[in-house]
Amino acid sequence: MKSRNSIHKAAILIMLFMMYACSASNLSAVGSSKPRWVKERPASEEYYIGIGMADKSQENYIRIAKNNALSDMISEISVNISSNSVLRQFEDQTGFREEFESVTRMSMKDELEGYEMMDAYNGKDNYWVYYRLSIDKYRRIKREKLERAKNLAQGYFEKAQESEKSRDIHNALNYYVKAFDALKGHLDEDLSVFVLNQGRINLGNAIYQNIQEIFSNLKVVPAKETFQVRALSEKQPEVKATVLYETNDSKRRIANLPFIFSFPELDIEKTEDVQSNSSGEIICSIANLAPSGKQRKVKAALNTQIYFGEKPGGNLLKEMFSSQGSVPYGYLTINIENMKAFFKAKETVFGKPTSGTPVSNLIKQAFSENFFSFVPVPDKAEVIINVSANTVEGKKMKKYDLHTAYVNCNISITNAGSNEEIYSTVMQNVKGMKSGSFRMAAQDAREKAKKQIQQQIIPELRQTKF
Repeated sequence: MKSRNSIHKAAILIMLFMMYACSASNLSAVGSSKPRWVKERPASEEYYIGIGMADKSQENYIRIAKNNALSDMISEISVNISSNSVLRQFEDQTGFREEFESVTRMSMKDELEGYEMMDAYNGKDNYWVYYRLSIDKYRRIKREKLERAKNLAQGYFEKAQESEKSRDIHNALNYYVKAFDALKGHLDEDLSVFVLNQGRINLGNAIYQNIQEIFSNLKVVPAKETFQVRALSEKQPEVKATVLYETNDSKRRIANLPFIFSFPELDIEKTEDVQSNSSGEIICSIANLAPSGKQRKVKAALNTQIYFGEKPGGNLLKEMFSSQGSVPYGYLTINIENMKAFFKAKETVFGKPTSGTPVSNLIKQAFSENFFSFVPVPDKAEVIINVSANTVEGKKMKKYDLHTAYVNCNISITNAGSNEEIYSTVMQNVKGMKSGSFRMAAQDAREKAKKQIQQQIIPELRQTKF
């Protein structure tokens, strides 16, 4: 019994050794002469060829060489756009076509299968590898993948149509995007399928056209022609619009759609994400962030990131619609009424009181442009603004004739009725430096303080409710 087991184990060891020897024969030893395929690229009508090389000083050089070989192989596989492809609609947009081909080649590397390693050469400094893929095998696998993708996409497409008929636009868009995602590796191909009650359609074109039709039917209708809004006031009338889905024979309010409010014409980065309620309304709570004045615009646009995703690169569906400019949006017009304020300032320059109050004037001007109209007496004010500022001398570097000066400032805003402090902030040691005099350095410090007022204090006030 032991003898038989020993013979059996010996046979297995011999087989393993022979398998290793066979596989090792494909790898040329260090220092051996380069194989012909390294010197001269093989040509074949039956196979796609991939040759890759990597510097052996690199970490994971074997994996790098393989990736390079697969990239080389993919470069032999041409991307031919079918005459029935959805991409034909964008053939005059060279950048879009180039992006599609780039994305396609990147995905091909991840999905490529059926290739085989033919040989490898382990040189002194470089490692080479040789792969090939049967053209017939590649085409068969590609056809099988295409059929699976079309079947999956058609299922999502039909669910999207059902949702669209019931005016569940949110789910309709979600299903159309899922259908498109199922096909995104095959957009260059003929995506014809048979759909009940529609006959034979091109799935890629149908998805794109149906989304486009949804977008064209969506309307953002403001509740008023112009909204009157008070700057910084916590109590505001509702600034809102209704989302409608309009066709030739019906008009319907649409719930559960994501929108984003923004100020595209103003220097305000703040945005607001909202969702249409059961009455199809979208309500904006950031309208009073706009600077004072008439005819300010708030934009309400469908938030397509919810459906298309946020990544800009490789997001073909997002690119297709942004290039056409067809994303639904509307504008809400607002008039911003200033809050009445009484302004008090106390300021010194180089230790002496000054009637000019240059730093305080910068603050008053910025506040006037954005939020407040100033009244001459506290009794007529809604808020009291107290500013205490000073400009002090710094050091003088005689060698370079450089003078330094610093601006310091305290700002406090209180409710005129309750005397409760609503907002306070400090600008401390805002440094100015100029040659010539301390006066010039003080001017430089004030310019920097002006920037801080615009970039820090004004945005902070926009977030404060009075």
